[in-house]
Amino acid sequence: MKGNLRVVLYALAAGLMFMLWQKWQLANQGQAPAQVGTEHLVSQVSPAGGDSARAPAYQEGGVRGEMPDNSRAAVENDTLVHVTTDVFDLTISSRGATIIEGKLLGYPQSTENDAPLALIRERNPARMILESGLTAADKAAEPNYSDKWQATRSHYLLKKGEDELRVPFTWTNDRGITISKTYVFHRGEYRFTLEQTVANAGESPWQGFAYGQLAFGQAAERKGLGHVATFTGAVTSSAENRYHKVKLSDIAETKGAESDLSGPDGWVAMMQHYFIGALVPKHGSENRFYTNYVKGDHIVGVHDKGVTIPPGGAHTFELTAYVGPKIEKNLDAVAPYLDKTIDYGYLFMISQFMFKVMEIIHQVVGNWGWAIVFMTLLIKLLFFFPSAWAYRSMARMRALQPQMAHLKERFGDDRQAMSQAMMKLYRQEKVNPASGCLPMLLQIPFFIAFYWVLAESVQLRQAPWLGWIRDLSAMDPYFILPVTNAALMFLQQKLNPPPPDPMQAKIMMMLPLVFGFMFLWFPSGLVLYWTVSNAFSIVQQYIMNKRYGTAQKAHNHHRANAKA
Repeated sequence: MKGNLRVVLYALAAGLMFMLWQKWQLANQGQAPAQVGTEHLVSQVSPAGGDSARAPAYQEGGVRGEMPDNSRAAVENDTLVHVTTDVFDLTISSRGATIIEGKLLGYPQSTENDAPLALIRERNPARMILESGLTAADKAAEPNYSDKWQATRSHYLLKKGEDELRVPFTWTNDRGITISKTYVFHRGEYRFTLEQTVANAGESPWQGFAYGQLAFGQAAERKGLGHVATFTGAVTSSAENRYHKVKLSDIAETKGAESDLSGPDGWVAMMQHYFIGALVPKHGSENRFYTNYVKGDHIVGVHDKGVTIPPGGAHTFELTAYVGPKIEKNLDAVAPYLDKTIDYGYLFMISQFMFKVMEIIHQVVGNWGWAIVFMTLLIKLLFFFPSAWAYRSMARMRALQPQMAHLKERFGDDRQAMSQAMMKLYRQEKVNPASGCLPMLLQIPFFIAFYWVLAESVQLRQAPWLGWIRDLSAMDPYFILPVTNAALMFLQQKLNPPPPDPMQAKIMMMLPLVFGFMFLWFPSGLVLYWTVSNAFSIVQQYIMNKRYGTAQKAHNHHRANAKA
C-alpha cells in the first residue's frame, strides 16, 4: 500500500511536470514570422483615426456594421515627433497622432543586448500600435486616414525638475471643427493620459465619440524550450466579467465583436509575457468594448457612448493608457482588477502572497536568487512538522525492511496473503504507510503557485543569481542546477524505504531521470527552488532516519527477544 501510494503521487507530480513541459514545447515550436512587404507595412501603420476599416463606425447608440477598407496612402509627408521621459522613448506619427514606437528605458531587450525594449513597435513579430481617434456622424467632421496632425515641436523632453510633460497635436477642417489630441506624461510612471478635445465653431452640431484601441500583429517567435508559454492576447474587464481573456485566434475568427455598456471601472488590454498595453476610460463614463481583425492586426478597443456638441461648444474625451511592465502596485494604481493581468492562474491568492513575501526578502538581501532560496526555506519550515511526521513514518518503515523481506520469503508469490501479513505488521508496529504521502499532496499547490510566481514576475526577468546564472527566468545555460537536482533526488530515493514490488522500485528509480530531463529547460529560478527544497528535505529526512529508525530497530529487537 505504501509503495502504491508513493508511485501514484510521484506519477501525478511527474504528470504535472510533463504538462508544464508540453506547454513549453507547444509555445516553442518555432513560428516563422509572417513575410510582410513594404506596401503591406505602410497600410498597416495607418492610424485607426482615419482607416474606416479599423475604426468603429458611428451609429446612434453604438458601433454597428463593417465599413469599406480604405488602405492608407503614401506617407512621404509624414512627420515623426519624438518624446523622451525618464521611463519612455516614444515616436508619434503625425498621421493620426498615433504612437508607433514605445521603448521602455528601464528594460533591456536581453542580457546580451542592453538596447531598450520596444513594447510598441511597427513591425512583426510582436507588432503593437496604440491608436486613438474620433468617429463622427459627419465624416467630414472627423480626421481622415490621410490627414496630418500639426505639432508645435519635433521633440519633447521631460526635463530635470519637471513632473509633467504635455505633447499636443491639432487638426482642423473648413467647417469650423478643431480637434486637439494631447498626451500627458508623468515622471516615473508608465501610465499617461490622452485628452481629445473637440471645439465646434461651425454652424451644425457635432455628433460622435472618441475611441482608443491596441492593434497587435503576430506573436513573437519562441526560441528554444527555455521560454515560458504564457498568455498573449486581449483582456477586457467590465461589470459583467471582471477579467475576460480573448485569444488572438478568437479575434481573428470573429473579426469583430462588441460588448454591452460597461460599468464605471472597465478597461481593455493587450498582454504578453511580462508586459502589457492597457486603455482605461474615464471613471464613471459608459463605454463599449470591441474587437476587430484587419490585415493581420488583432484589435481590442473601447469607445464611449457619444456626445452631441452644439455650435460654439466644446467637449474633452479622456482616456488613460498604461504601456509597461506588469507590476502589481503600478497596475493597482491605474484601474481595479488590472493587476489580474499578472496571470497567476487559479492559485493566484497563494501566488500573490508568496511573491509579496519574496519581495520583502529581496529588499533585505538585494538579490532575487537568494530571495528564492530563503523563500524556499520558509516554505520548508511551514511544512516542517507535516514533513517530520512523514519522515518519521518512512524511518519506521525502513527499519521494518528485514521483517518485510522475511514475509516475502514466507509467502512468495501469494500477493493476497502477503498484503494481509503486511497490514497486520503495520498495525502491530503502529506504522501508517500513507502518512509519508500527505506532505507531498500539501506541497503540490505551493509548487504550482510558485511556478507561476517565477513565470509571471517581471522582476525576475534578467535577474542574476550567482556567476553562471545571469537570468533566473531562463534555463540554466550549463545545466548545473538540473543535474544537481537530479543527483539530490537520487540521494533522497536512497533514504526512502524501497517499495516491496520490484517493478515499482524500478519506476521510482527512474523518476529522478524523468524530472531531471524536464528540468533541463525550466527557468533556473524554478530549478533553484526545487534543488534547495530537496537539499533541505534530505537533511531533515537523514536526521529522522537516524532518530526514529534506530529507535524502531531497538523496539523490533526487544520484541524479538521477548518472543524468544
